[in-house]
Amino acid sequence: MRWIKSIVMNITIRSKIIWSYLLIALIPFFIFVWITAYLFLKQEENNVSEYTDQMLNQVKTSIDVYINTIEKTSNYIMNEIDESEFFYKKHEDTTWDSEKTRITNLLRNIADTHPEVAGILIATENDMYVSTGMTRISKDSFTEETWYKQAIEHPSEVQIISNITGRNIITNDRYNVDNVFSLSKAMIDPITKEVIGVILLDIKHDIISQSIESITLGERGFVFVIDNKNNIVYTPTNKITYRVNPAWLARRGMLAITTRIYGEKYQIRQEYSEYTGWKIVGVFSLDEIMGPIYKIIYILVSCLAVSLVCIITFSLKISQSITKPIIQLKRLMKRAEAGDLSARFEVKYRDEVSELGGNFNQMLHRIEELIQIVYTEQQNKRKAELKVLQEQIKPHFLYNTLDTINWMAREYEAEDIVKVVDALTSMYRIGLSNGKDYISLEEEIKYVTNYLYIQKIRYQSKLNYEIEEDSNLQRYEVPKLILQPLIENAIYHGIKAKRGEGHLHISTRELDSNYMELTVEDDGSGMTPDQVEELNRRLNEPLKVDENQSFGLFYINERLRIRYGFRYSVEIRSTKGIGTKITLQIPKNRSIEEVDMSYEE
Repeated sequence: MRWIKSIVMNITIRSKIIWSYLLIALIPFFIFVWITAYLFLKQEENNVSEYTDQMLNQVKTSIDVYINTIEKTSNYIMNEIDESEFFYKKHEDTTWDSEKTRITNLLRNIADTHPEVAGILIATENDMYVSTGMTRISKDSFTEETWYKQAIEHPSEVQIISNITGRNIITNDRYNVDNVFSLSKAMIDPITKEVIGVILLDIKHDIISQSIESITLGERGFVFVIDNKNNIVYTPTNKITYRVNPAWLARRGMLAITTRIYGEKYQIRQEYSEYTGWKIVGVFSLDEIMGPIYKIIYILVSCLAVSLVCIITFSLKISQSITKPIIQLKRLMKRAEAGDLSARFEVKYRDEVSELGGNFNQMLHRIEELIQIVYTEQQNKRKAELKVLQEQIKPHFLYNTLDTINWMAREYEAEDIVKVVDALTSMYRIGLSNGKDYISLEEEIKYVTNYLYIQKIRYQSKLNYEIEEDSNLQRYEVPKLILQPLIENAIYHGIKAKRGEGHLHISTRELDSNYMELTVEDDGSGMTPDQVEELNRRLNEPLKVDENQSFGLFYINERLRIRYGFRYSVEIRSTKGIGTKITLQIPKNRSIEEVDMSYEE
């Protein structure tokens, strides 16, 4: 059997379609031809029963697959948010809105890409929740709901609720609770293995109706679904369903029951799903099905030859319509794999293959855009680095000149000049840093200390400053000269423009194990709200390095973006007449000792 399966699975899709049509169409014809009228009638009844079982099994399998897919979707959602702080919050705080927005957007994207999902809600043990528009009617906790309790009682299994009336839930979406069923599943903390919440998904009956609508059991036959308590999950509109006695379906092993309903002979068959606990019940009229059999016997032989020709013709046409665009898409993928991103699939229709081809086109277009973005970003980075290098060439001459002035001042015992020159020389020595772009935070603070000493000599009592340094951060590396431009702006645009004495406060502090904060605050002239808004707007725009502008806040922002990507923040707060505060939050990279050790290795 394995070699037969191997042969079948290795043939082309076109061959599978042709052989499938031939086998499905011809086998019933040959059966009808070679049996006697009496045996044919009995066999036909059996065939109808078998066909019904197959259809019921098909419906069962289809529903199981649908629900399994939904369960996998819930698992995907849980995997996406299993590390979220949302499950451990007991009340809304400053981070709640952003986290809630992120999870809500994820749920909406899942719901939008899965039409069968009517709504999604995640509730935690702390009575916090997010959803796609589902809210509670009263203030009662979701943890007291039946669907929630069932999920935590069986944390390893998905729970199916066929009747969802009476829940403490109202939805913004316009769907009737009679037209959906629900799935709930416990969410487990991957470390403590404790239940931290439950995910609830409302699923439209469409996934059941679509499976059932493809089934034909005669004009008066139909299929309906009941749960393990014999409550109807879904049924087409008819008067027969409610005449079926639930006691007939109580025993799983009893596959067929023949009875009369409204004077007509019906056969009732069922298929039980171990996965969902539901029973798929098929009801068809034996009188209706067996009536045309005699007529079919006479016309069967004459139709056999014609049917064979039609089946082969149609199967060839249908298989070609399916496989031709797949082959075309396969060739285009090979071109793209070889590096030709100009390959495009010609979308003519609206079937699945055309939709896949359209997605293929969008993927290639997006790849081209990303390549261009990376290229532009690298170009900007190179220009910025070149401009920094050009600015660093000049201090070499000035540094050597200052060293000469320093020795001359020492010779004439001009101690004040020696101190100023020493401070300035230290600044330029740190500024050069042997060409390194990153120095320790300790060196950065030393640089701004020397800079402020020189400015203090110049401005005397007008400039007062204070440096509050976290000693635990001294050896962590930061981009070179990241604070001096901010301090310079604070002096020239803040304190200098103020009447009377000005105060400048520089601080460093550790936020957590991953981030640190650098702050420059002055009590100068400050800025208007419009000016602050304009600065923040320009900081969020890409920097054009060929613009004629100084190395100020914008180049600091660009250097941080190149260094850290989007893992940093620059915040400006200012009030006219009160002062300005600029805060940098950046990652704590390796310390200088670790960097040096890695070079030695």
